[in-house]
Amino acid sequence: MVDVYEAYAETYGDDTWVMRTSRLHHTLGFLVLIAVALRFSWRQMNQAPEYPSALSRAQKILARTNHAFLYVLLIIYPLSGWASLSAYEGEFPIFFFGLDAMPRVVPQAAADGFFNYEFFAVIHRWCWRIGAVLLGLHLAAALWHQFILRDGTLRRMWSGK
Repeated sequence: MVDVYEAYAETYGDDTWVMRTSRLHHTLGFLVLIAVALRFSWRQMNQAPEYPSALSRAQKILARTNHAFLYVLLIIYPLSGWASLSAYEGEFPIFFFGLDAMPRVVPQAAADGFFNYEFFAVIHRWCWRIGAVLLGLHLAAALWHQFILRDGTLRRMWSGK
């Protein structure tokens, strides 16, 4: 999205592409936020399965830590995007499907203010980077369990048992 916005800012050309990609990007962010809220609600009513007994204490701590950070990022990531759009000093709509007047979660800020668009955009970009690393570690661990240890953890993850 940053590339799309920067290209538009440089050319001030046809904004159709910017609006279409923004509409999709914002909607996906809101859907992630809704999915995470539903997931947290489900988790409150359902106990997490125990880790396999063959895992060492250190592995269990690493798994819990990675899961916790992934959950935190799944909240901060869409909220920081929403906040950056909310703080933007210009008149740019916040989309959700066909709606283009989603409420702001933080007040608009001047470009030279502390809690401005760029403040939240930096957080949003760092969430992407950190999330990619954490997701990569999670994927690597799942594949390690599947193909090296062959302990059925990946099957357990998919089935929820």
